[in-house]
This record gives sequence, structure tokens and C-alpha cells, in this order.
Amino acid sequence: MWPRRKVMLVAASGVPGIEGVRALLKELDLDYSEVDPALENFNPVPETSWWETPFNDGYEAANPFTEGILWSDVDQDLWSAQVLAQKIPLQSVTSFLHNVLEDEIVISLPAETAFMGDCPLTGHILKAAGFEPSILWQTTEGTWKCERGLGLIWILPETWLAEFTAEHTMGRAAKTGANARWELREWGIDFYSGDGKTYIGHLPRWPNLAEEPSAADAIAQCLNLGVSWLDVKSALASVWTESIMTDNLRWNNHGFGWNTGACGEKLPSEAVDHVEDWWNC
Repeated sequence: MWPRRKVMLVAASGVPGIEGVRALLKELDLDYSEVDPALENFNPVPETSWWETPFNDGYEAANPFTEGILWSDVDQDLWSAQVLAQKIPLQSVTSFLHNVLEDEIVISLPAETAFMGDCPLTGHILKAAGFEPSILWQTTEGTWKCERGLGLIWILPETWLAEFTAEHTMGRAAKTGANARWELREWGIDFYSGDGKTYIGHLPRWPNLAEEPSAADAIAQCLNLGVSWLDVKSALASVWTESIMTDNLRWNNHGFGWNTGACGEKLPSEAVDHVEDWWNC
């Protein structure tokens, strides 16, 4: 039986970024063991390789690892020599992440981000819209989590990515469409396309005002990725438990009308003689 893939992660236990890598390895269902290079007299690789062991003994008796990953601040010469001497494939942690994300669309998650429950708002909306993204994040309690989705999008913390992208970019850039932006009003948040002329939709003020800018940024980002306005409103339906009809009333200098959400009608520029209920269009 061919050995199961098992990784030797050579890194200091408290090095920045390692908790995210641990969560990622776990979600990818990769067996791994950490080796702290600060430990003295530790031989990570026995003299006999797994392929030199009799078949009935199993490869675990000879070598628990099939590959090695080195952190950037590890003594590369020393550990490379030890690992490569056993003919075990070796790569840096940056190369490993690059290989994992090579064909994926990588979306960075700002340090200041809004949450929906325990999930970043961007991930929540994309999941609700059926994009099935993969998400790596640090919860509000400080725990690192990773969820693997079936889609092409990976959502990764911006500060975590910065630990590995000094010289390399990760994955592919997203092709955005609407180039959405938002404007904060006294009565709510209006969203427009990038030219500022096409009105997309309106939402009430975010319940947590401290999170409001990051929440609006996340919504605009999802619109740019192709999420429809109807899906955005559906994903956020539980945010406002008490919704009143006037939350959907939008005014401008020349006229007003009911914001239909997904319909995106242009507001009339001529004088208005009556109010038309567009909600059920």
C-alpha cells in the first residue's frame, strides 16, 4: 500500500502565521507533525527510509514523513541537508501555499472586517449566494478556522497573507465587474456602480456602527465578484430583525420611488405627481 501523505513542518512553535497554516493543513486533511528547530539533538529523519522497509512492517516503522516544509526563518542549509539526505521532497512554506492556491482566486480579508455570526461577512454572503468559497480566518475569540469549499475562491486574511507574499503573489486575481461603491446616508447605505450614476440598491444602517464601513466594503466586494443584489439582501435578511417599509424608501433631488432591491430601476428625473409602489415589480 502506498504511504499516506504525511508532512514534517519545521518551524518555531510561535512563529507568526503558523496558526493559520495549522488550520489550513487540518482542513486539507494532511497529516503533519511539527518539528521545532530550537530543540537540540533531535533527528527528524531516521536512517532507514520507508521504501527500504519490508512491506509487512509498514512505512510508519521506518519514516513517519513523506515530505518536508521549512519555514523561512529556519536554518535552510542545516535542515535541507538532513531532510534531503533521506530523499524526502522538500519545499518552503511559501512554495507550499503557492502550490495549494495556484489555480484559485484569492480574496484578501482586511484586518478590520465585519462578521456575520462567527464567519467573515464576505464569506457569509458568498456562501449564501452559492459561490462555495474556501475561507481561512481568525474568529473574534482568536481561534483560527478553515473551511474548504468546492468553488474557486479562497478568502484569506490580509495580514496573514503578508507573512508569505513579500516576493510572491498567491493565486489568481479576481476579475471584477460592477466596481461597486457605497455612500453612507443618515437613513442607510446606498450602493452604486463604479461610475456613480447607476444605482444598485439600499440597505438600512448597519446595527453595529463600528463595523459599518467594513460591512459596506464587504458587500461592495461581493457585488464586484458577481453576487446579485437580490442574493446580497437575502444573505443579510437576518441582520435587521425589525424591517419597516420606509427602510426601502429612497429620495433624491428630483423624485422618489420604492427601491425594489434587485430590479435596479433608474429614478425619475421629472417632477413626480404621485408615488408609485415599485416594491412588487
